[in-house]
Amino acid sequence: MHMLREIQSSDAQWIFDACQDSEIQYWTTVPRPYLIEHAQSFANGEFPEYKIWVIENIENGIGAPVGVISIHTVDDDGVAEIGYWIAPWGRGHGASADAIELVAQYAQDDSKILSLQACISDLNSASQKAARAAGLLPAGCASKNCPAGEAQTSATNYRRELSVSGGHLRGL
Repeated sequence: MHMLREIQSSDAQWIFDACQDSEIQYWTTVPRPYLIEHAQSFANGEFPEYKIWVIENIENGIGAPVGVISIHTVDDDGVAEIGYWIAPWGRGHGASADAIELVAQYAQDDSKILSLQACISDLNSASQKAARAAGLLPAGCASKNCPAGEAQTSATNYRRELSVSGGHLRGL
């Protein structure tokens, strides 16, 4: 079971440790090499993200950080672009899918957001699986590429439309 909480400056050390992972560096846009200064800037909110959360694994009522999920931007059409990564010690327990679902719940109360979208490399099967598990479905080729190590690969947008209370889709 997972929960989200606001990122805090005290998260810098574990974020730094996580971002030394070759998978995070391979599939994301984190700086290479990833320095403690990068983690401190990120944890202090010095990046232009719409919203950033820490993903925590909850066991026995105690939360342990296992990853990060954020809304990068919300465009004029209400599409919230999300991104996420899971530290090696948190993988294999549904953290990404749980976090996406929790962001969808948050977005229900944000009138600017009509849908969630993740731009995922066509080679990143683990992230595609997590997106699908959280109800994000392929919605066409992305207009941008995604990292795969030092290369850039084609990508697909995975999208989930959000509904409001009463079962009606927003924007309709």
